[in-house]
Amino acid sequence: MTKNNLPYLHPERLNIIFYHVYDTVGIYNSKQNFDDEKLTDFLTLLQAIQLFNYKHRHDDTRRLFFLLDGLFNFERNSQGTTIWLALILAIQDLYRFSDEKLVSVMKQVSVRK
Repeated sequence: MTKNNLPYLHPERLNIIFYHVYDTVGIYNSKQNFDDEKLTDFLTLLQAIQLFNYKHRHDDTRRLFFLLDGLFNFERNSQGTTIWLALILAIQDLYRFSDEKLVSVMKQVSVRK
């Protein structure tokens, strides 16, 4: 756990989160839960924030595109890219990561869809 009682984002946990990146918008319906209720609820929370970001925070996700494009090689004008960025923005907001910290955390993600 982190100092604010949020789950620590180690590479395995990040990969599980991003394995489910499309679940919120109904593209994939596979529901692989974490081993405990708190982590399952955490994934549900992230997906709710992701959906809000996807629908209502286009300017904020666009800003992250330029920050993280070199790391993920995002497609331009892609719904999938916006879905990814909405989830990344949810993590940044929830953990209050600076841009620099966010980049260092996202470097741990090996999932690419």
